Amino acid sequence: MSTAGGTITHALLLEVDLSGRPARLELTTPTGLLTLHPEPDASSLHGNVVTAVGVRHLAFAWSGEHGLSVDGRPVADAVTVHRLRDSVRVGETRRLAVVAIAPDLVLREETVGFERRGDATWRIIRPDGEHTLTIDPRGVPAALTDAVEWPLELE
Repeated sequence: MSTAGGTITHALLLEVDLSGRPARLELTTPTGLLTLHPEPDASSLHGNVVTAVGVRHLAFAWSGEHGLSVDGRPVADAVTVHRLRDSVRVGETRRLAVVAIAPDLVLREETVGFERRGDATWRIIRPDGEHTLTIDPRGVPAALTDAVEWPLELE
């Protein structure tokens, strides 16, 4: 969940499977609710957007190499770079097909470059710009300095 000026701007749930790939995404914004999930065989990505004007069904091409991206939010990109960390060396760039989600819950397919700049630092290169992302050893974005973590399971 994220806030600005005391108002909730969005709530994001992004589940990953044991291989580090997206398994389910739920995103709530003032526009509505988005749900996405890959099929078990990773052949397609399905979901719905629910808004005040109705339900919009979604279907996208998908594979085990695809990624998700949420505009202006680092968590989905962090899932992708955490998965790539063992196969992309410093100085290399991997280009992946990504389903990108805008704040108004409009989705688009694009190709994104993930350039490893250091052990934990990556440059994310999108068609409309780029940014730098640093992750901690768990794969959590280091930029979330004021984040509060709630474990799903107690040890």
